Amino acid sequence: MYLDSKGFFSDRLIFSVILFALLLTGCAPRVYTEQDEQAHFDGYHSYAWLSPPAGPVRDPILDSQILESRVRHSVQGELTARGFQEVQVDAGPDFLVTYHTASKQKIESSGASLSFGFIDAFPRGFGAVAVPVGGDVETRDEGTLMVDIIDAKSKRLVWRGWTTGWLNQDNYTQEAVDSAVKQILDKFPAH
Repeated sequence: MYLDSKGFFSDRLIFSVILFALLLTGCAPRVYTEQDEQAHFDGYHSYAWLSPPAGPVRDPILDSQILESRVRHSVQGELTARGFQEVQVDAGPDFLVTYHTASKQKIESSGASLSFGFIDAFPRGFGAVAVPVGGDVETRDEGTLMVDIIDAKSKRLVWRGWTTGWLNQDNYTQEAVDSAVKQILDKFPAH
């Protein structure tokens, strides 16, 4: 611990701690939510897992039984820790839980840059010229993980949480899915 002669933290240490906190905040994935304002989440105590509907494979990484197993495991762990009981669909749950994934390609650019050169533009010598040069352009896949809460009686979507990030193999380990699901369900208003 760095203390000055009066017993206070040095300005440099305080600045470093604030900068580190800001960097961590900037690196954290964003979680988005939307909800039905008329939903009564306080009456939710039990849930049932609803597997996403089968369809044509859009993305083999995102449309896999392995990923579904990881998401289901994470959702079950988070909801159980929050006091919800999992029941079978035919046992009359209060809400249903499912998930969706999506991916899209995004173009990312580093922006324009400048290049300097010399040309013989003046009668008595050389002149400097700045020439704009295009930045690097890269196409990357962006993936989205959504968790949906559906009211079991009305069969209406009442809450959705999602997070988006660049797709890579590290995003879909059990640990990464656990982290994403926890961050999403931390925003769930029930309990």
